[in-house]
Amino acid sequence: MLNLLLELKQEKAISDLNYQFARFIDNKQKPYGYSPLEQDLAVLAAALVSYQVGLGHTALRLENLSLSSLFELNSKPQTYHLLEQILQKIEQIPPLEWQSVLKNHIAFSYSPETIKPMLFQNSLLYFYRYWQAEHRIAGYLQQAVDFSEKFANTELNQSILNQLFTGKAQTIDWQKIAVATALEKQFSLISGGPGTGKTTTVVKLLLGLQLKQQALQKPYLQIALAAPTGKAAARMKESLESKLAEEKGLSEELKRSIPTEAVTIHRLLGARPLTEKTKYHTKNPWHYDLVVLDEASMIDLSMMEKVVQALKPNSRLIMLGDKDQLASVEAGSIMGELGSFIDNGYSQSHCDYLKAVTDYQIEAGNALPIGDCLSHLKHSYRFGEKAWIGELANAVNDQKINLSWEIFDKYKNSDKLENFCYPETKETTDKSSWIEKSVQMVVDKAVELYRDYLQAVQKREKNPDSVSVKAIFEKFQKVRILSALRVSELGVERLNMAIAEGLRKASLVKFNHSRDRYIGKPILMTENMPINSIASGDVGIILPDENGESRVYFDSLQENREHHSLPLGRVSNYEAAYIMTVHKSQGSEFEHTVLVLPHSISPVLTKELIYTAITRAKDKFTLFGSEKVWKYSVGAKTERQSGLKEQIRGKFS
Repeated sequence: MLNLLLELKQEKAISDLNYQFARFIDNKQKPYGYSPLEQDLAVLAAALVSYQVGLGHTALRLENLSLSSLFELNSKPQTYHLLEQILQKIEQIPPLEWQSVLKNHIAFSYSPETIKPMLFQNSLLYFYRYWQAEHRIAGYLQQAVDFSEKFANTELNQSILNQLFTGKAQTIDWQKIAVATALEKQFSLISGGPGTGKTTTVVKLLLGLQLKQQALQKPYLQIALAAPTGKAAARMKESLESKLAEEKGLSEELKRSIPTEAVTIHRLLGARPLTEKTKYHTKNPWHYDLVVLDEASMIDLSMMEKVVQALKPNSRLIMLGDKDQLASVEAGSIMGELGSFIDNGYSQSHCDYLKAVTDYQIEAGNALPIGDCLSHLKHSYRFGEKAWIGELANAVNDQKINLSWEIFDKYKNSDKLENFCYPETKETTDKSSWIEKSVQMVVDKAVELYRDYLQAVQKREKNPDSVSVKAIFEKFQKVRILSALRVSELGVERLNMAIAEGLRKASLVKFNHSRDRYIGKPILMTENMPINSIASGDVGIILPDENGESRVYFDSLQENREHHSLPLGRVSNYEAAYIMTVHKSQGSEFEHTVLVLPHSISPVLTKELIYTAITRAKDKFTLFGSEKVWKYSVGAKTERQSGLKEQIRGKFS
């Protein structure tokens, strides 16, 4: 079996990590005299679990596993013969029977009390540590729900809500519902699409919690703010500062009790380089009374486990995000899985509480207790006058496949939704020519969109005093080109090179001695540089300083409101940022977003990816792609295999 897996690795059907884990299990089992079937099945199962984690799943759901499509080999003609040999070696044993074959194997456990590398639990096969992470998160949620009773104070909550929300809305004010819900919960999750007012809601909630402390004659809560990336943390800080300034009729003392400084979750945890260990954990928890996490859709299972372990027993946790966005890059889909309980509505007791404190009548659903900790902001204020983006995003999110495509035609004269279809294959003589034409379409658009900021760069190059760094960033940040894939004919790597060459031909950049370092090049950091206050995901531009020396100026601002910068020679581990993946764009917004889809269908293409790309745009959205690939993507839904929902249900049933 191991030799077959080696061939799969050489064919790039599985990763080196998948192969090495299978090899590790094979080495461990050799002294135990297992039958050939047990050995082969153990090695295969190990590779499959590792493969699943690489796809973002936290477990392998055996009831859904088809032997005819292991590692998706049935879709790859060059590896189909290997699939046949694999199936022969395991004697076509159905996946749900694997546990009985491996029940005495050293690498597999069927009880959580017995710690082994892999665990059979119900119809799932896990890495033990992922089952343990799910178990800890579910346990935390159960404790948080039980503890929430200590925060219940209907009369006081009503008074605070009336102070924060003046006037009576014609329809249900879901922001008020969210604040009312979170005021009495130790854990709360608030989900909402772009423009639904997540920042406004959390500012009112934080003020409400501090007002509650005042009324109870208790010290103000010590609050920490964090987000998964440096960029998201910077946006969180800017948004909170802006919204806090808009709040009227409240004392400055109260406002000062709300922090606006946000950090990355890794920094808050005290993550240590090259290790899974963190400074803060169960035995050394945070001192904070309340932790607020933004962009929660980017939080993976392992990060969430570390967060709940770092909370002191009576701390509150508030999570903000959009449950419909892309799931995290790493394994797990915390926001999506917790957000799914929103669909069950609220319990009758919580509806009665909401009626008492908000005067809104909400119909009860079939909710578990965890559902009473969740809120969904349903009204978008951003797209009221910009219906095109909201209409398209909603159609994609609701998987209205044909309608989502027709919306481009509906707004074709608005200059706000653009749709550039790749040339048909019949129009070209060969595949390479067809691909080149498609690439050139994207390059031509990029040259058009980036001309404005690069002309400003050229002016600064001639006279550094003529154009400020701030003005250049304002022009650059108006638009961002996104690709669905990193590596493909229309992926990030190829298009970044093609766009750079197109800009050179248009005399907008000069490579001089290096294509890697030249004036005007936008870069995306790929590693953290904590000593220089630089985080992976930060965007910078190589520009001349006042003395004509090359520096990298970053989009993050210092306390003096100037752009953070470093000499070019001190910056490493970055890539070009003319185009980035949709994943990398999470936590950012632009006036105009361009999405480049591949020529052919890919498992990466889902409605969550399309929705995330669309909702990065505040005013205009442009698509490069075919009708076939668009419709496939809108019709595909991210379904990450895990047992977290089952573990949560088990805690509350």
